[in-house]
This record gives sequence, C-alpha cells and structure tokens, in this order.
Amino acid sequence: MTKNEVRSLLIKTLAAKRRRDPAELEAELRVAGEECPCDSQWLVKAGVGAAKALGIEFKPRPTDAWAFKSIDTLATYVHNRLGEAEAA
Repeated sequence: MTKNEVRSLLIKTLAAKRRRDPAELEAELRVAGEECPCDSQWLVKAGVGAAKALGIEFKPRPTDAWAFKSIDTLATYVHNRLGEAEAA
C-alpha cells in the first residue's frame, strides 16, 4: 500500500468518525496545508481506526506526538508502521 493510499484511508476514516463527506474533508485539508483543521485527538482516532483496518497494532506513545500534527505526517507514520509490520 502506498503512502497516498494510506492517506486516503485516513481521510475516509476521519470523515466517518466526524460524520463528514470525505471529498469535502479532503478539500479542507488541502487548503489547510500543514495546519490540520481538526484537533489531534481526531487524528489519533483516525490513525487507530485505519491501522485496525490494515491489520496492524497501533498504540500511539507520547514520543509519537509529532505524527499527529497533520494528515500528511500521520500518513507517513502509519505507512512506516505498515512497512515495519510487513517486514516482521
């Protein structure tokens, strides 16, 4: 799975959790850039949900806080974790 596919899954998961349209949320995220328009707790929930859908264990730690600043940093983090899980 590519990083862009992980990003799309995260957006769909976040949209479902926030009861939003994924396309509208995607547009809002593109405009916001590095500034995520939602609280990081929503990104944690989306990350956990997406990881579960991908079949990987995902328990965020305080040292992982950097990953929950934007949808792009979270996509990188989940993509890396997926690669680690596949390699194990």
